[in-house]
Amino acid sequence: MRSLFTFALVLFSFYVEGQFLSAPGTYIDARHTANTSNRETVIWSEDFANGIPANWSNSGAPALAIWEYRGPSTNPNQLVGSRGSCLPDGNVGEALASTTAANGFIIFDSNYWDNDLNPCTVDNFGSGQAPGPHLSYLTTASIDLTAFANVVLEFEQYIRYYLGNTRVEISIANGPWEVLYTNILEQGITTPNTQTVRMPLPAAAGNQSNVKLRFVYDGLYYFWQLDDIRLIQGYANDLLIENSSYGDFDLNNPDHTTGFEMMEYTQYPSAFAPLVHLEANVFNIGTNAQNNIALTARLMNDNSGELLFESTSPTTPSLASGADTVLVSGEFQMEQVVADYSVYFNSLQSEVDENSDNHLDTLHFKITPVTYARDENSLGSIFLPAEAFESAPFEMGAVYLLPAGQQLHSVSVAMGEGTTLPCSVYATIFPFSLSTGIGGAIATTQDFQVTEADINTIGEASMKVLSFDSPVFLSQGLYLVAVGSPNSALQAVIGLSGKSEDLSAWVRFNNSNTDLFYLTRTPMIRMNFGPVSNIPEQSFGQSFQIYPNPATESLSILLNEKEAATIEVFDETGRRIHTQKSNTEVSKIEMNISYFSSGIYTVRVTQANRSTAQIFIKQ
Repeated sequence: MRSLFTFALVLFSFYVEGQFLSAPGTYIDARHTANTSNRETVIWSEDFANGIPANWSNSGAPALAIWEYRGPSTNPNQLVGSRGSCLPDGNVGEALASTTAANGFIIFDSNYWDNDLNPCTVDNFGSGQAPGPHLSYLTTASIDLTAFANVVLEFEQYIRYYLGNTRVEISIANGPWEVLYTNILEQGITTPNTQTVRMPLPAAAGNQSNVKLRFVYDGLYYFWQLDDIRLIQGYANDLLIENSSYGDFDLNNPDHTTGFEMMEYTQYPSAFAPLVHLEANVFNIGTNAQNNIALTARLMNDNSGELLFESTSPTTPSLASGADTVLVSGEFQMEQVVADYSVYFNSLQSEVDENSDNHLDTLHFKITPVTYARDENSLGSIFLPAEAFESAPFEMGAVYLLPAGQQLHSVSVAMGEGTTLPCSVYATIFPFSLSTGIGGAIATTQDFQVTEADINTIGEASMKVLSFDSPVFLSQGLYLVAVGSPNSALQAVIGLSGKSEDLSAWVRFNNSNTDLFYLTRTPMIRMNFGPVSNIPEQSFGQSFQIYPNPATESLSILLNEKEAATIEVFDETGRRIHTQKSNTEVSKIEMNISYFSSGIYTVRVTQANRSTAQIFIKQ
């Protein structure tokens, strides 16, 4: 059994040898708004639009190593994250993608202070301007909480560290400093960018006129980036669901042979119908202890409306203010039924939850005829490489674990906005492991020319299908499914969608494993274990439902709106084989498919100016 600390050391050795480095460049993300309730009252906030406030205290040991402000008028500016040596030569790290990142943010850059110029090797540790370990305090001015009994701290962060810890401390009425919150991270692993932290203040802070917070970096290496700190009026009784999941991904689980077992996918081919593991982190964000805590999960077939599974976790007798617990509702083996599915989570406690906005969560996934996907089904961001690689050919990939052998017909990719024509892309399948990295290519498609119709803007999900000349048999195992281009990533832009699990998405340049880097977003690259068409698939919340699926004699189409609709059916080659129309009084359409040959078809429904599509199987 390999311990967590041993695994962390292994990871760090890869980092310092030039592997397992974050991708050099910039992510352009869809704009997002803070996840806040309309009922919230903001008591105090700081977004660093004007830098670190003059009445805050900023100190460090060594004295030079203190918090820095990155903003539009600073050098480096708000587009720059860490700038230490443990980054690709001549490049800088990813900046915090906070809600108000355009106004600037703050960073403690331990890597930079310890080793700013030399290669990232153990021999050069401590050669920087202010060698570590580092102990730095950033302390707010006094905050008046008079008339507020229940107060919650929130902030946005992006963080990775190697040794030590990062924490928030509180002082009430000039009293001693007490730990309010500590980041608990696997060493050498990065948080999502951006991660929102919520923590109730102690009850003793309520109605106090002199409360101070301080942010403490106490350790060695990497960084802590912060923005959008605020205090809001909270509740005495308030449970929050975070990190809900239908998977059980854990790189450090010794029972996970490859490290990638139980990773969540948003689309599963029917042959890979998963065992779902339903759990969530339940957090007491109230100022009172909560009692008899439990988590209920309900698994639904969205197309039929059938409740497939409902279960409640064992009860936790009590949860202190600011404490959290991981609750597991249960596991359920999915059947090979093609449909959309939703999991509804609800936290329970003896007290009446005073905030109805945050103790519920919903997740979605699909079982499809042939497609295996990890992306969230709509383009959310793109990656632009740093100057050193802006002209280099590249390959971008996502890690997939096959539970059984299958014939791979094609790979689908979403090309992102910014793609310039002419350019071409191809797909390649590699064996992959964390210990040995990328193996030799198993199969590669021909080059496919990208067209204007292939390019997606933010929110779209039109997939370009890259077919192999003949199906490729892949045995059970772990693979890196990559899409590459002889053009650069500035020309052939691949869409990204959603956070990537640790070390499960990669980009390499110049076809060289020495220029291999991990991504923190998921490439929109999918595997197809059967024929598919280029007809775009629907996002969740589509304008119609179809059942049964698979079907034999007839197919029912249930429209969400009673509007005139055009229904088109396409075969596996993308050829339209059937068209019919409905009037505005019809919400359900019966389609005779008895004369269709067995196979995979796409049905597209167009109403007004919107068009969505789904795949069904004719048996």
